[in-house]
Amino acid sequence: MQRLQGATLSLWSSFTPVPQYAFATLNLKQLKQRMKSVGSIRKITKAMKMVAASKMKQDVQRLENGKYFGVRSIQDLFANETYLQKKQLTFKINKTLLVPITSDKGLCGGINSSIIRETRSVVRQNRNAFKLFLIGEKSLGALQRGFPELLTQAITAIHTPINFVNSSSIAHQIQLNVTDDIDQIAIIFNQFKNVVQQVVKRVDLLNRKNFIAQFRLVTKYDTAEPEKEFVQNYMYEYYVATAFYHAMLNNFASETSSRMNAMENASKNAGEMLDKLTLEYNKVRQAKITVELCEIISGASAV
Repeated sequence: MQRLQGATLSLWSSFTPVPQYAFATLNLKQLKQRMKSVGSIRKITKAMKMVAASKMKQDVQRLENGKYFGVRSIQDLFANETYLQKKQLTFKINKTLLVPITSDKGLCGGINSSIIRETRSVVRQNRNAFKLFLIGEKSLGALQRGFPELLTQAITAIHTPINFVNSSSIAHQIQLNVTDDIDQIAIIFNQFKNVVQQVVKRVDLLNRKNFIAQFRLVTKYDTAEPEKEFVQNYMYEYYVATAFYHAMLNNFASETSSRMNAMENASKNAGEMLDKLTLEYNKVRQAKITVELCEIISGASAV
């Protein structure tokens, strides 16, 4: 009887599965919690993708309807004026008001970071030659700390869907910040190419003084009304507002398409991670079962 007890004691001393069993149990609990969290994130990203896809269709349709509204109409008027072309007016640009357009929300890929990166690279060429008028919460958060002395004003929480009235209001507010030392306005925005491609574009606009200097050389075909003083100011407002309307339409379409792609990629990555976690969970569970079987067999052999 004592020999049997000694054999049993030596068998149990050589086989110590307790740490493995505790480790497997701990892993199972952690893996199950992580699988649950990844599954929840996957559901959220799928829902966000569907919402972004619905908004993208509307924004792209709005862009298709309005992308030719007033675009380059004033520039074409200047280009086709014979007397103005003979004069060939040139203006010296000493200071520029940069207007980067970003979104108020994130989770839309790299469209905001590309605008911010382009703005920083431009300003760092000559810091004293620029002022900043920021549109969007993301540009405000990224640029106000690095260039506080250049910031004139920022507009956030823009009402959507964008329309010409909103764009005209923003354009008017920007014109109020164009001081006498600013020679041009530069809009930096994402131009919508297709669902998977957006490119950063810059559009330069004349200030009011230089615009009027050019517009005075345009032949007045209507000799009665309205007065030329009224027309040149009206045309300048129209010139700036249509440029901003076109930029805002492109940027909003780029934002929603980029968000849809980002959420699709996030859902795909979450699915791949969930598959890996499921495989790891099954491995740990199988290891736990194997350890328990070994304990049972060892105990039975000892008895």
